[in-house]
Amino acid sequence: MKPEARAEMVAHAERALRRGELNKALGLYEALCRAFPEDEALALKLANLRETLQPHELQALQALQASAVPEAIPQGPSTPVTEGERLFFLGDYVGAAAAYRRALQEQPDNELFRERLVELYRLARSLPVSPSPTDRQLPRQAEPLLHALLDRLAARRRIKRD
Repeated sequence: MKPEARAEMVAHAERALRRGELNKALGLYEALCRAFPEDEALALKLANLRETLQPHELQALQALQASAVPEAIPQGPSTPVTEGERLFFLGDYVGAAAAYRRALQEQPDNELFRERLVELYRLARSLPVSPSPTDRQLPRQAEPLLHALLDRLAARRRIKRD
């Protein structure tokens, strides 16, 4: 493993630990310890992580790994963060980024939201761009269409139009 890849993997493990994604952090630290058995600092981080977990939490993480079923997103009052996570889980990275922007407006000093937003922007940019129905060009002579639309609105509202 190259030093850059190792540093990136350590950064991902630390970020997962900060986010509370213990299963992911534990898996990354275990993979790092298998790749670098002589590194005492990694072994110490893994040992500290295992010590912080209660036995039932460790068993639940192992059972979750064995089942390979993604964790269910809790249903409750929707906050921008939970909405962002729900949309991220569904693969709507653009919508998730918008939710995290709202969360960042509420808590501008939250580094975790900033990291997640940067990650979502990167994922959204990597997606293929599909044409949106609103991306169509307006007709060359939009004025008659606009007048027709205004006439319909006036008829529905029973407003006399000049």
